[in-house]
Amino acid sequence: MATTNVDPAFVNAGQTEGLEIWRIEKLKVVPQEPTTFGVFYSGDSYIVLKTKKNGTRLEWDIHFWLGSTTTHDEQGIAAYKTVELDDYLGGAPVQHREVQDHESKLFMSYFKKGIKYLEGGIESGFKKVERDVYETRLLHIKGRRNVRVRQVKCDVSSLNQGDVFILDAGLTIYIWNGPSSSMMEKIKGAEVAKRIKDEERGGKAQIYIIDEKWDSDEKFFKALGSEGEISIKNEENGGDDREFERMEQENVKLMRVSDASGQLEIEEKGSKPLKRTDLDSNDCFILDSGPSGIFVWVGKNCTKNEKNSAWQNALEFLNQRGYPKWTPISSLVEGAETPLFKQYFSSWETEKLTDFSHVSPDEGSNIASSDEQFDVSELHSHPAPKCDGFMPDDGSGTVKIWRIENRERVAVPEDTYGVFYSGDCYILLYTYQKSNRDHYIIYFWQGNKSTIDERGASALLAQNLDDTELDGAAVQIRVVQGREPEHFLRLFKGKMLILMGGINNVIEETPLKMFHIRGTNDVNTRAVQVPCRCASLNSNDVFVVHDDSKLFVWIGKGASDDEVSVARNVVQFICPNREVTDVKEGEETEEFWGIVGEKEEYATGPRLESAQNGLPSRLFQCSNASGKFKLEEIINFDQEDLVEDDVMLLDASDAIFVWVGRGANHQEKKASLTAALEYIRTDPAGRTSDNTQIVQIKQGFEPPNFTGHFHAWDPEKWSHGKTYEELKKELGEENVATTTVEEELANFSKAYSYDELLKRTPPPGVDPTEKEAHLSDDDFKLVFKMSREEYLAKPQWKRTAMKKQVGLF
Repeated sequence: MATTNVDPAFVNAGQTEGLEIWRIEKLKVVPQEPTTFGVFYSGDSYIVLKTKKNGTRLEWDIHFWLGSTTTHDEQGIAAYKTVELDDYLGGAPVQHREVQDHESKLFMSYFKKGIKYLEGGIESGFKKVERDVYETRLLHIKGRRNVRVRQVKCDVSSLNQGDVFILDAGLTIYIWNGPSSSMMEKIKGAEVAKRIKDEERGGKAQIYIIDEKWDSDEKFFKALGSEGEISIKNEENGGDDREFERMEQENVKLMRVSDASGQLEIEEKGSKPLKRTDLDSNDCFILDSGPSGIFVWVGKNCTKNEKNSAWQNALEFLNQRGYPKWTPISSLVEGAETPLFKQYFSSWETEKLTDFSHVSPDEGSNIASSDEQFDVSELHSHPAPKCDGFMPDDGSGTVKIWRIENRERVAVPEDTYGVFYSGDCYILLYTYQKSNRDHYIIYFWQGNKSTIDERGASALLAQNLDDTELDGAAVQIRVVQGREPEHFLRLFKGKMLILMGGINNVIEETPLKMFHIRGTNDVNTRAVQVPCRCASLNSNDVFVVHDDSKLFVWIGKGASDDEVSVARNVVQFICPNREVTDVKEGEETEEFWGIVGEKEEYATGPRLESAQNGLPSRLFQCSNASGKFKLEEIINFDQEDLVEDDVMLLDASDAIFVWVGRGANHQEKKASLTAALEYIRTDPAGRTSDNTQIVQIKQGFEPPNFTGHFHAWDPEKWSHGKTYEELKKELGEENVATTTVEEELANFSKAYSYDELLKRTPPPGVDPTEKEAHLSDDDFKLVFKMSREEYLAKPQWKRTAMKKQVGLF
């Protein structure tokens, strides 16, 4: 392979899936070891390359990360070398600028264990981590799903009551939980401490959790170096858990950028809603979405000089607009636009994109919140990707697998490797060679139907395996069914099969089986057994159906060619040497329906029937558990991510679903409905409540056009195996059917009679603690013998006593 005009550190970069990272060390590009991925020094600059496979072609995202105290020279080298790497890969990658503390969700998603900021730069970065040599350090845990771990001054002044801190004192690790910290932060803190113990202390350290004695634990404060009177800052000093920058969606603009006159000239070409035709292949454009980020779009007919000037023009544009220096910038070329970029356009042609996968790298030079605390429009600025950055090797090492049976490890036959039961738990030991020595990963996989005892045993036996047989040298990773990381899937080369049942979850074994297959290549594919009935089908995917004599591959209208190809490989794994009959959706034969059973409603519709929709479904968790109502996006979501104590918002492109968990409180329900309307109102692509369905659904009564966005939806989880249609027939359509958000919101302001409010179960939309708010003004006077204004003027304790007296408390 030719390597002209490319840094030697980049040779052969981006040729296999996974993550590659380089650091700028003394103005040179130096590759980093995978064991350091996720650790960044604030005094340095880095280049991060994510390579993923889309069918038969490779796609790339390049990020250059700038530490808060990195030098201007290092910043310049990182930016320059990013362009060089882009050219080497044929000009196809999307480029991103990342600044410490303000990283994009795409960048954060590469590091499933979170990212860690360390003080210093290149000199401190050369320090080798040794298990028996350490220095006491204090780590600040911040965030919920995308957690950041930052080293802070080892002093009591760094603590605050709203967050979690880890005091790493070598063989003693303290987890200090602030009294106002959230349960999620406490869980994250425990995970980080365990990783330090396993990965840096060889499993030898002791972990102590400080919860109740947060302000008086003598051992902790002595190790921290703070004795005597202790004063700890309150939670307000910790800042908001999720840093969102306000996005002015109403003012999204597309600007044509030119420097032909010798100075940067900016001409407005369009505003929301934008059209694909607003772009011109002969020019460069900047899409300005406010301080939340800008995009540099490079037309395929631009000159090399215009392309190379794109970053400089973008930075100058930031200065002209007065945006913060950390404002996210992404650069992309025509034909390789991302869903995040395309979402700003109300129309985007579905013609085949330019295929860069066959361009050799050396040819690159020839290719040109619903309240004042939370702004819902911010959710449009950073759609979450579906990525996984943990890739220690190519998966070609050796594998051993055990199943948990009666709290013991029982080896499974090698010819069944890749076959899992949803009712069981497994331990997988993966061994691979690196630097002429063995490295180990212990995965413990937990099926969705496994028992609590089995899950606990899998964790304990994984630890025991590490301690007794590997001397604490393994990395331990918990894997939940449906959320398997890419490296785990790679071990089975696209032949992972999840069957119903298990040791303690016995089901009747029959020859008739149906498998839901979802994946885009031979790495990230899973075949999951589902109930063999029409209601299990999904227009967006491929299914395998078979009994003792027949084998069908059912191909949904929205299934891609890659998924069909992968399905054929899975068929050979499930039923080798069997004749296969393809069945396209809408062309089913009587023979097919004779096996599957009677026709029923299943997941279908325009969105699921399209294989070309470039905008993936997105799921948000709506909660006021922190005291403020907020929405947080969930990456790589599945059914297990639907939290029963909260409200979830699913953006399915042509419809918005507000899913209400049984444990959601009154305030969350109301705020989520308002947020859904605001989410559509601020959509940069021009969706409105007139052209997009916005509905509320309840836990256990999910319609097919909702469940179709989840892989292998489990109807047993909440609906006791019944389909949506069966529930409507059994309970009555009025108790099950979806309702519009506007209808539900109206209930929250609806007036009811005094007698209706006295009932044990309040009417829809009524807060049990504020029933009096739903009385009409006339009824209010009759019940309370005063006007509403006079009532509200009284102290809270007095109002409560009055409500008790009239039976409305």
